[in-house]
Amino acid sequence: MTHRAIVLAVGSELATGLTVDSNSAYLARRLGEHGIQTVRHVTVGDDQAAIACAIRDAAADAQWVLVSGGLGPTPDDLTRHALAEAMDAELQMDDASLQHIEAFFRKLDRTMVEGNRIQAMIPAGAEAIANTCGTAPGIAATLGEARVVVLPGVPSEMKAMFERDVVPQLPSGAGAILQQTIRCFGTGESDLADMIRDLMQRGGDLEVGTTVAAGLISVRITSRGPSVQAADDAAQRVTAEIVQRLGSLVIGIGEQQTMERVVGERLDALGQTLATAESCTGGLVGEMLTAVPHSSSYYLGGAVTYCNEAKADILGVSRNILAEYGAVSEPVAGAMAEGARQRFGSDWAIGITGIAGPTGGTDEKPVGLVFIGLTGPDGTDVQTHIFGGSRAMVRRRSALMALNRLRLKLLAWQPCI
Repeated sequence: MTHRAIVLAVGSELATGLTVDSNSAYLARRLGEHGIQTVRHVTVGDDQAAIACAIRDAAADAQWVLVSGGLGPTPDDLTRHALAEAMDAELQMDDASLQHIEAFFRKLDRTMVEGNRIQAMIPAGAEAIANTCGTAPGIAATLGEARVVVLPGVPSEMKAMFERDVVPQLPSGAGAILQQTIRCFGTGESDLADMIRDLMQRGGDLEVGTTVAAGLISVRITSRGPSVQAADDAAQRVTAEIVQRLGSLVIGIGEQQTMERVVGERLDALGQTLATAESCTGGLVGEMLTAVPHSSSYYLGGAVTYCNEAKADILGVSRNILAEYGAVSEPVAGAMAEGARQRFGSDWAIGITGIAGPTGGTDEKPVGLVFIGLTGPDGTDVQTHIFGGSRAMVRRRSALMALNRLRLKLLAWQPCI
């Protein structure tokens, strides 16, 4: 029998979009690894009746209901009340949980306020799940044919409790559902899909699909099998075929394979360094690079030269070139890259100048026009691009394109020995 799960995320900050829900993705992925298919994600605000209704509906449609959030001590934390309502049960004090909460505050040398007592209340007939990382215990209960598990919304607490207490309860022999992600850049989603269209199966044990986010295309593979090994073997076979077909469009395999991480790893492996000179991107390339740990080993620094004076004084761009061609031009992008390489003493350097918009464009130089210069041991090359979309999109696409050009150069680079 295929086990079904529904994952509920509770919190008005999630329902209104103020906070991004990462718990549900984690739970769905881990459930899949145990052969349990998550059929629905539901986000509910801090409303007791709405949470209770969502729990009842989920329990009627799945064998497993995983809920995160709403177990805090404040009046808007209503998940335990909602579960009691769904179970038609009264809340009652769990003495062991209360003792744990009191000990937690004593360890911190803090006085426990009366409001924290509510965290030790669970519906009659339910069981408490100990929380070794915080104060709020989880709750496990049976509702109809479904197992309902409620965990705190704090990701570190939720993950620890899920792994320790929920995983051992999951059914054995249910198979496995694994997901693999191939990160790509350099073409449109529809063009990429045409290259693998015959592999984009739906409804079987192996499904392939594409999504676009933050300027990158992700090819997502879902593989089902009688075991983790069988599911992984099938996923690896189709992954190898897709990578072969897409070639250099593939940045890397795995959710963590961002453009900046892949470029940094390649620079590090070659023992080479990079500097940046940015105008319209305002330091975005440098920000992306330094978001990766250990980036100081290959990224020497960057200059944000927004005005002409900065381009000339900091990077040494010729004032004659600026006057003749304008700040947004091929010669200036190349000179920016060369100036950054010279001043930082790097092996490679990127120079970016353009018109991010929404104003400032002309018929000759429209909004979205961007020049990207790349210089290195084999000389300087400048490419011209016109990016569509908002100001933020133009800046993001410019940064990704610049790093991708360096990635492709590094893939082909054969240093002299």
